[in-house]
Amino acid sequence: MSHLDQYLTEQADSMRIRPALKALINDTKDALASLPRWERGFHILWLLGPFIMLIERTPADAWLTILALTFAVRSVVKRDAAWLKIFWVKAGFVFWFWCLLSAAMSYDPAYSLGEAFVWIRFPLFAMATAFWLAQDKRLLYAMLLAVALGTVVMCCILLAEILIVGQQGGRLSWPYGDLTPGNYVAKVGLPAFTIMVALAVSVKGRVAGLAGIVALFSIMISVMTGERINFLIRACGGMLAGLVWKPKWHRYLGLVAVEILAILLVFTALPKTALRYTNEFIVGATNFETSGWLHTVNSGLVIARDNLLFGIGPGNFRFLSHELLKDVPYTRPDNHPHNYYSQMLCETGVIGLVLGSVFLWAMIWACFRASFKNRDNVFVATAWVIPFGLFWPIATSADFFGQWNNIFMWSAVAVALACTSKLK
Repeated sequence: MSHLDQYLTEQADSMRIRPALKALINDTKDALASLPRWERGFHILWLLGPFIMLIERTPADAWLTILALTFAVRSVVKRDAAWLKIFWVKAGFVFWFWCLLSAAMSYDPAYSLGEAFVWIRFPLFAMATAFWLAQDKRLLYAMLLAVALGTVVMCCILLAEILIVGQQGGRLSWPYGDLTPGNYVAKVGLPAFTIMVALAVSVKGRVAGLAGIVALFSIMISVMTGERINFLIRACGGMLAGLVWKPKWHRYLGLVAVEILAILLVFTALPKTALRYTNEFIVGATNFETSGWLHTVNSGLVIARDNLLFGIGPGNFRFLSHELLKDVPYTRPDNHPHNYYSQMLCETGVIGLVLGSVFLWAMIWACFRASFKNRDNVFVATAWVIPFGLFWPIATSADFFGQWNNIFMWSAVAVALACTSKLK
């Protein structure tokens, strides 16, 4: 039993911060020391991921790609193919092969093949995390701590932006210089956030208090970013996680009430932000005649009608939508259809949509099934909420085959899938 597991067992009802943190640090040192020297460096690199993703997309992509490729090479050298027998892994590769075929049959095969070919690095990173990097639960706990710390750092950066320059049209942009920091808070930070909410409403002691405070702080910052879907992912994911792991109902209702009150205070102080989450959001989600988002999603469906079998090829929507949607009402050309399922249908055809949906929901089911086998572990019990929230079909979403969104999203999905492996 690890130091942290022993402490959690002994102090299940009243956890304190310093002893828990000390136990986690000791476990991390022991776990790294037990690894072969060449693997130790890659595991340390993996643990630095939440901080590397704070820099920019190129370093973050390099971090993810190096680990994914190393895992592939390691599997060949060690002749380790057991992970290839897992259903969601097989579903992922089948979907990828179809994407390559769709790209080869597309209007612009050279570009589309490139997009489809390199996309596999994201699922491969998830496989590397689940079947190699997070096999030792001591290192998995260390990664969850790193995710929590990275989220706090990002929230502090955004708080500094609010105090120094304020919002820009109801949005925030630090540290990247574009309007995507809420993507980090919502997706990279989701594994830690769901655990914090679950702890805040279920256990006693300072750990629960700190978890509740950090969760409240981060949800308020998420509102301030002005990224509505990312806020909903966090808010709904947190409420769901709080329900599925031993909730004390008075504390759960109290936490929800405090978060609602905090959000109302933000809306009162910042009417432009409030407008984005109320009138603008409702109109954008329901009024088909005027909603730019609904027109963009519909664009994928319209294009799919004439390209039902193979689609137009992964990544080609950005180049072909202006031509294919010319003079078509209730459509809007864009870089992508702003919905994963509309994009899969449009760019890979109906077979690609079926294969892609099976892949995504196989990951959700794998995490959900693992939660029934280990209800006592807060991470395992709540991990399925992460892919469930990220792959929810009726939502606006970023480019399924793109770079920046996928780095954030798959870093969270990878951690969630670690609950399905046989943790040591």
